[in-house]
Amino acid sequence: MRRHRQGRSEARARSRAVYRAASFAVAGAAIVLAAGSRLAAQSPPLAPSGSIVTCPADMDPSLTGLAGIVRDTLQGILIPGATVSATWTEDEGQRRTISVEADNAGVYVLCGLPPLKDVTVSARFPSFRTEPAQLNIAPGPPAGWDILVGVEEGALASLLTVPGRIVGRVVDRSSRRPVEAASIILSDTLLAEDRQSMTDGSGRFMFTDLDPGMYRVAVDHITFDPLDQLVHLPSDRTVQVDFELSADPIELAPIVVTALREKRLELQGFYDRRELGEAIGAGVFLTRDDIHDAGAIRVTHYLGRIPGVRTECAGGANNNCIIRMTRGVPSLRNRAEYGCRNANVYLDGVRVIRDGGGGESIDNFVSTSEIAGIEVYRGPSELPAEFGGAVGRCGAIVIWTGPGIRRRSG
Repeated sequence: MRRHRQGRSEARARSRAVYRAASFAVAGAAIVLAAGSRLAAQSPPLAPSGSIVTCPADMDPSLTGLAGIVRDTLQGILIPGATVSATWTEDEGQRRTISVEADNAGVYVLCGLPPLKDVTVSARFPSFRTEPAQLNIAPGPPAGWDILVGVEEGALASLLTVPGRIVGRVVDRSSRRPVEAASIILSDTLLAEDRQSMTDGSGRFMFTDLDPGMYRVAVDHITFDPLDQLVHLPSDRTVQVDFELSADPIELAPIVVTALREKRLELQGFYDRRELGEAIGAGVFLTRDDIHDAGAIRVTHYLGRIPGVRTECAGGANNNCIIRMTRGVPSLRNRAEYGCRNANVYLDGVRVIRDGGGGESIDNFVSTSEIAGIEVYRGPSELPAEFGGAVGRCGAIVIWTGPGIRRRSG
């Protein structure tokens, strides 16, 4: 068994080395090569790009363009918001410059450039810039030109990167039980700096304070076949990687599920409460994907499908619906009522409906398309501290809307 494990470790090391070599080979083949912060331009005219990149239809057809991705020379990280500028001399002797900012994916498109003329191109972000590179563009659609911005080591990290997290869970695929004490190895595919952790009793693991980039997450346990997965970690985000291991990989292939967590839900503690709720059996947690897959037209229609929650509609076509928590504690004034009518409802952290409220419907405040996540606590025993206290006899429904969506008044 020990010899088998050593052979497996050596194979994994060789695989990682091949991956790194391939990564550097791709970087070396980039259109623009960087030496420090200096760009070396190609001598022949740049040909039109083979990718689908177009300029506005009303642009002068005699002009061309330039399109590509802006990355840094240190780690190859995309640089959203970098300014790319092109300067050339008109036939009348006047100098002209046009600039554009790279989008959220670091992609820029410069249109309106003269073909077969010497054009000087540079990029900057925010105080660093490339040395001007002179190039010549062939007529036709925008040519492809990837720009590498050279910066001082360590400076980019403070300007571009915000640490993120990689979290996940390891379970036995056949029994669905958590796999405890599995070894988790996190490898930085560029710098070869490995970090190691172990899964806890719930099969969960977490790596924090990670720079954006590409990582390899490998899982190993003595009773299961090892498994690894490449993970791209964006800046200031949390990526969830769940592994399903099989003791017999011939009959049951292992499965890896990778999901990018909603930033808003991460900041509001949604995922932390969900992990605790799953461990102690308290609360129901729904994400944007759950609601979308259900195809419910109204929020109350979807909530009515949850055990312990009942929907009561006063209008036709299932309109004007309220919810009743069947596991809540009835009021002393009306013990005959069936559970609690209208538990506390929180929208983006603000209570918009009180328990026992006068017929207010959640549908008056938010629609299914606006929701990023829902937490349903069906009684006081399920409530976390932030939504409990003296007003929590009926439980609570906590709704978080998506980014950039304004809450509507009732």
